Amino acid sequence: MKTPGLALAAAMACLTLSDRPVGAQDQVAEARSAFQNDVHAGAGLTCVSCHQASARPAAAPEFAAPRRTDIAPLCAKCHADAAYMRQFAPQVRVDQLAQYVTSVHGKRMAAGEDRAATCSDCHGAHGVGRVSDPRSPVAPLNAARTCARCHEDSARMAAFGRSGTPFADWSSSVHAVALLTRGDTSAPTCNTCHGSHGATPPGVTEVAGVCAQCHVREGELFRKSPKKALFDAIGQPECLACHSNHRIEAPSDAWVGLGKEAVCAACHEESTPGSKTILEVRQGLDGLTRSIAAAESVLTRAEHAGMLVDEGDGALREAHEHLIHSRVLVHAFAATPLAETVAPGLLAAQRGEQVGVRALRELERRRRGLAVATVFIVGFLVTLWLKIRRLPASQQEPG
Repeated sequence: MKTPGLALAAAMACLTLSDRPVGAQDQVAEARSAFQNDVHAGAGLTCVSCHQASARPAAAPEFAAPRRTDIAPLCAKCHADAAYMRQFAPQVRVDQLAQYVTSVHGKRMAAGEDRAATCSDCHGAHGVGRVSDPRSPVAPLNAARTCARCHEDSARMAAFGRSGTPFADWSSSVHAVALLTRGDTSAPTCNTCHGSHGATPPGVTEVAGVCAQCHVREGELFRKSPKKALFDAIGQPECLACHSNHRIEAPSDAWVGLGKEAVCAACHEESTPGSKTILEVRQGLDGLTRSIAAAESVLTRAEHAGMLVDEGDGALREAHEHLIHSRVLVHAFAATPLAETVAPGLLAAQRGEQVGVRALRELERRRRGLAVATVFIVGFLVTLWLKIRRLPASQQEPG
């Protein structure tokens, strides 16, 4: 294998600009520039590693671009060779092609549909970077935009019976905010849920497993709930039934209920068997939320007045933890487990409120004591002043 320096020199020699039309010269110049920083150049590959050179009398051979249907097998000549790839990383994966042929993209490409995505659409061609490089088009911060090159094109997607709005919808989601605004690279992007080389939309019975990669507790509760079997039976896409797929919003307690804003109301009304459970769950959440708000109000007033309320703050944190856990337990679709978590949360909130009330009472007692002391001091000073006024003038003058 050529050394990286020699490989790059060989590639530059291949990419000569002589004897080419102006448009082709621009393409060659662009490829030459991009290839200088290509991971393949660093590994010792040259133009002929991917392109077949045709015989021509000119000094520089003419390279033909591979057909789109041949790109994945071409890349796999190296990337599926475990012995070869081990030279660069001992744990590198070599099953990309095996996954690709099972994907929606791979199946369409195998059927002759060359508009389907292939390796170079996602990774690039002459400027391929490592996946770990934040500049890579498949890095977490860039992956959604890369997918959007095709999936945001409504006309292109219409040919496959797909919507052209996934990227716009995802961009408005809590996942996009976490990833793009807060820089949380663990937040989900396209390939987190759909896969990368084996990209396939999850089936209705697989959605909970996909979401549970991150939302572990919610996934466990759902799988044990009565909704799991029911949703599978009627073809309801599990988590997506309430949260949607790409435009996922931050959940709210208002989603639970039978009112206009409630998500439950899309399937339930007061006459349905589950309505009682829905109302009990909502009452539990609202009751704990109100208790926490009351405790926070009292503790904040006491703290701003300078009173020490550490014990109350600790109780309030405990109540908040119970509220968070209660919201997770909504995915059990049952009132009992939630009630068992709400009850200690209410007690903790009440303890916090009592600490605040006691602190405010102590503050009031201190203020009354200070007022009485102030009256006594003022009275003493007034009495002293009057006493001095009554003294003879000779005794009032110093010396």
